[in-house]
Amino acid sequence: MTQRSCRTAKHLLDRRAPLGASPFGPNLPSIISLIYVLAVFIWLAAGAQLPGGRWFAIHLFTLGVLSNLILAFSHHFALTVTRGNQTVSPLWPVITNGGILLVLIGLPQRQRPVMVAGATLVTASVFAAYLRLRSLRTRALGARFTWIVRLYERAHVAFIHGAVLGALVGTNAVTGAWWGSVRLAHLHANVLGWGGLTLLATLVFFGPTMTHTKILPDADRMSARVLRHGATALTVAIGLLILTGADGGVGIAARVAAAGSLAVFATSVTRVCIPVHQAARKARHSAQRPLMLALTVWLPVTVWADVVVIATGAWRFLDALGAAAFLGVLSQAVLATLMYVAPLLRGRSTHARELIRSRLLVHARTRAVAVNLAAIAVTVGATAIQDVIAVTTVGFVLLALTVLVTLVTVLRPVNLRQPRAA
Repeated sequence: MTQRSCRTAKHLLDRRAPLGASPFGPNLPSIISLIYVLAVFIWLAAGAQLPGGRWFAIHLFTLGVLSNLILAFSHHFALTVTRGNQTVSPLWPVITNGGILLVLIGLPQRQRPVMVAGATLVTASVFAAYLRLRSLRTRALGARFTWIVRLYERAHVAFIHGAVLGALVGTNAVTGAWWGSVRLAHLHANVLGWGGLTLLATLVFFGPTMTHTKILPDADRMSARVLRHGATALTVAIGLLILTGADGGVGIAARVAAAGSLAVFATSVTRVCIPVHQAARKARHSAQRPLMLALTVWLPVTVWADVVVIATGAWRFLDALGAAAFLGVLSQAVLATLMYVAPLLRGRSTHARELIRSRLLVHARTRAVAVNLAAIAVTVGATAIQDVIAVTTVGFVLLALTVLVTLVTVLRPVNLRQPRAA
């Protein structure tokens, strides 16, 4: 055996050698979100034939999928940026999902005691997570990205606000025009607050990491400044949206002021997404790169469209905005994260991880195009224009197939052949 072939064989063996535990290993319990993903597609496909109809699928996504992922990964990234050392009891995911299931069981039949019990458990879990984040941030010394943890805290507070508002709507504690205004505030607290703030904070430093590139110079400092103001503006907007239920000029003034506050938030979103998008464009091709490029366009466009809808009172477009937020933004963020994290969780050696990444790279652009076509189709279909309602079904089918193909690609067995001796 020559010296060169010996080095080659040693290199191959090193790449196949077992690695230590995945850095994302502690987040493995969040894989339960995949069960909720399956449930989401079942409810979307069945429509009105299942309890709660397609509206129920939104709660399946926000509670089952989004909340599990946010609770797991916000704690993971908070540990990363603060260099902290904090463990979470394995009982918390059990408590969280117990509460989620109670809410989902009670929601279709309006079983108030069941919904209240479930919402209380979930809210308690989120509040406990908030306290853990706060503890990590206050104990961190000189960490560059502690402001990200602060934004995670504000996202958790937004969830708690949204939970209270959702309880008022779900139990019919508010009626008439106030029911609609509280529901509108509830949606904004959960979608833009819980989901949006968490995503924006994570995009700043993890977005470039996922696309294997560096953050642009001073982008983090600019993001810290604008997101602080943006988060405050969103909180003000949520309060003003509640007041839109008032009669006459008070309701109109509240709506216009809410649109102005949301415009401040939208400006912050745009300023954060631009450098992340620019960094992703310069990055080398990866499975998650096309999704990152797309979602950093969908996010500011959707938020600015929301500003227009609130300012004009064009409430019939709210469902379309919801579709854009869930499919164009949040679904792509979840898929991109899955493609980045899956090789680290599934691969037990460097070579195994490279193999999974290479599998995901095949037809990556095609999958991204399919997801975005699905998002466009469902958004257009949600405008309630009779001629295009059928497009919604096509969009959901396209999205479901794309997610299924991605999961099969990730979960396929990784069979590694041993290198031949030279």
